[in-house]
Parts: sequence; structure tokens; C-alpha cells
Amino acid sequence: MKEAALMKAARAILAPDAEEIDPPYILPADLPLELSGESIRARLCTFTDARGAEWAMRPDLTLPVAEIETQRRLSGAQDDRAYSYAARAFRLPASSSDPMEFTQVGREHFSSADGEDDDMILFGRVIEAARMCGVAPRSVMIGDLAIVPAFIDALDLPELTAARLKRAFRQEGGVRALLEAPVRALTPQARAILDADDPLAKLSAALEQQSTARIGSRSPDEILEGLAARRAEDEAGGIPQSVHGVLKALGELDCDARAAADLLDDLCQQHRLEGPRRAIGAFAERFESLENIEPEAGDVSRFRADFGRRFTYYDGFLFEVLAQGLTDRQPVAAGGRYDGLIAALSNGKVSAYALGGVVRPDRLLRAKAAS
Repeated sequence: MKEAALMKAARAILAPDAEEIDPPYILPADLPLELSGESIRARLCTFTDARGAEWAMRPDLTLPVAEIETQRRLSGAQDDRAYSYAARAFRLPASSSDPMEFTQVGREHFSSADGEDDDMILFGRVIEAARMCGVAPRSVMIGDLAIVPAFIDALDLPELTAARLKRAFRQEGGVRALLEAPVRALTPQARAILDADDPLAKLSAALEQQSTARIGSRSPDEILEGLAARRAEDEAGGIPQSVHGVLKALGELDCDARAAADLLDDLCQQHRLEGPRRAIGAFAERFESLENIEPEAGDVSRFRADFGRRFTYYDGFLFEVLAQGLTDRQPVAAGGRYDGLIAALSNGKVSAYALGGVVRPDRLLRAKAAS
């Protein structure tokens, strides 16, 4: 089966009832950067136009499709809408064996009401699409991006500290790096910059004196923001040692998905936390539904508390389908919820419940060859 045939077969399963779409190939670079942070820049294919504006080739299809839906809702539409695509995306590969340009076949669904079974219906379609293309999952990685924030909220931390931990959670290994980072007080020079009448001018002068126009990929404004956040957190007391054990145990949780809810409940009981139990219960119900729809996928499913996607607009249940012949960083299919994305793109003017799923025909072909 060639890639074109795989695309047709996958699309027939994923989105027979959806509007076919091929959104713009380029988008303002600040769109993915503002949503996912500067850490995503290393994966973007960017260029600058003659007027100095920075653009990016679409790194996935979810973001440009969500932008189209945002504009539709801003115009007054409120009805549910599903889109399908078989279109090219462009990302600098995490693995040398992956291409920079590849096709995603997918479905994005937007609704004004939270359908309780939507996640599992999408999950079933994605798994079935992979199977119809001749690839059975060797493993399914499952996560829920509501769980770790629920634990952080239950730890009674200062607002700034909790916000920093939540941001770190959205980056791979971010919480552990934050917990293990040595405590460093701001230097007198940094404090003088923040206390200056014109902090930006003082910072620019300091960088020029050091013959350094930029540090990494951060702009002077971003450096100032980071310094201000560090000082505010220092003044709030930083991350107490008493919560290190909770967050470390949570970050290390990698288990059979059937055992996840019980292990998470054990953590709550051990540390006398009640706040996360609602999110844990919702995950348990969702996984039970998943097993009813796809028992075989349930047999090979694993749960990781720190599991997330590189594009950090995902905010709920999510999954990746892994196959023979490919690494754990090369899923053949994936999906998840991003209920906050429409609100973020519209500055809070409109919102929608949203979820999407994709398959990668190029990886499906490699998995078939390896089986």
C-alpha cells in the first residue's frame, strides 16, 4: 500500500463526515511561539519577509485549522464543525530519520458543548485508521494534562510559584529541571537593571558592554520578563522543599494505564491531598470507556503523569500510538484535547470545546516495512 492509498484509507475512517480543508501554508511565527514558548522555535521552519515580519511554515495542521474556526466563530457562528485534511506540515525533525516535510491526515472537531464520549470516539477512529493501514499499535502512551496542574493547585503554593511549575510541566522534563536547579539569587547587576527608571535601556547597555546582543534566542524584553519573574518568586519564597517529594513522585509515575488511577490516589492519600481526586476520577472513567471501545489498545496502554505534547496548547486527555520499527518519539498517530485554544486565539472573545487526531502515512509505511 503506497502513501496515497494510506492517506485515502485513513481519511475515510477519521473524518467521513467532516469538511475537507487545506489551510494556509504559512502563519505568523509569533502564533506558535506565544502559545508554546520559545522552546518550540528549534522545531519551526521560519523566514523573515522584506518588511521584517517573521513567518513560519505550518508546523502542524491543528493550529491553522483552529485559526480558521476562531475567525468563523468571531463572525457569529456557534454550530459544531468538524474539519478533515490530508496536507503537508513542516517541522525540523527530532530524529535524523524523519523528514522535515511530511503529510498529516487528520480530523479537528469543535463544539459548543462538552461531549462526554468525544475523546473516546476520536481515540477509536485513530486506532482503527492505523489498523486499516495495516499497523497495529505496539504501545499506546496516554496522559491527561489536567492531572499535574490539579496536584500543583492542591499544594497551596504562592500563585507565582504555581504558575511557574505549570509552565515547566508543559515542557519535556521541565518540572524535574526546575526542582533540581540550584537556587541562585539575583545578582546585584540584575537587581539594578530591574530597579532602573528604564530597565530595558539599562539591560541593553549591559548587553552591549558585554558585546552580547542576545542570549540564546531570547529578546531583551524576554530577558527582563524572566528576571522579574525570578525576583517575584524569590520574594514569594520559591519552591518549598516539602513539595519536592510530591512532584518528583508524580513526575516519575510511568505505569500500566489500568493502574494509573489507583497509584495517583495513593499519592493523594500519602500526602493528604484532596484537590486532584476529581481529575483522577475523570481520567479513570475516560480510560474505562477507552477499554470498552478498544480493548486491544487498552491492553498495551501506558500512562505517564508528565506526558505532554511539544505544542503546549493541548490541555486535557491525549495519546500517542507507537508502532514496531519506530522509536517512542515517532508516533504513527496521536490526538488530544485543546479546549482553551480558541479562547487563546481570540483573546477570550469566543471559545469552543476542541479535540483532534492525526496519523502519519510516512511513519505508517515504515512501521509496515518493519513488521
